[in-house]
Amino acid sequence: MSLIVGHEANQRKAFDNIVTALDFDRLLPARVFLEVWSDFLFFQSDYIFAPEFVEVMGESLRLENAHVSCLLNLDKTGTFEFGDIAAIFLDERVTGREYRDELHGRGSADGWLYLVDRYARASDVGEWCIYCEKANDVAVIGFRGIGGVEKFEKPLKRLWARPIEELVDGGHTPVFPFNNLTPTWRKGLVQHYGAHLSWGNKGQQRVSVRLKNNAPISAQQ
Repeated sequence: MSLIVGHEANQRKAFDNIVTALDFDRLLPARVFLEVWSDFLFFQSDYIFAPEFVEVMGESLRLENAHVSCLLNLDKTGTFEFGDIAAIFLDERVTGREYRDELHGRGSADGWLYLVDRYARASDVGEWCIYCEKANDVAVIGFRGIGGVEKFEKPLKRLWARPIEELVDGGHTPVFPFNNLTPTWRKGLVQHYGAHLSWGNKGQQRVSVRLKNNAPISAQQ
């Protein structure tokens, strides 16, 4: 991938935030996030690869005063050294068309739009991190601080991101792919990402926030 924007120092910070956030040897439904996270919301992974996703990223960057976000292809990155990564960097100037063209690549042979790889995304500030398994159509976004869901409510509406309990326990009409989860996946995701978990040294209880209904961005097939 060749879409490279922003200063290298900010690019490195965004990449480093992914490296410190995730255990690359684990897969869903296990816990892939390291360290302390206050909330997790799930959504369909195809939204990440839609042209409109640049608008979601632009709004998220503005809300945390960040400069750039890194989309890292975990399966195409051989060594996690900055000079040898498979990554796309976005800032507020990147258009949906530029993003779409980059994801298409040279077609189905190498285009990230078609590959069913694992991906991660974070900004240079690092208040959130997205982990995505395209083969399973599942993406999860984690927030480091209490109140992150409320702070990023507007861009989250575009993703139709929800707590896992709402998606698997009938809080909303089941939507793809969460209506197709096996019992093992349902149990694992609730166990590792559910609202019953407490985080932080003071044992704060995580609070699930129900986002208002809003039309999501168009998933790209």
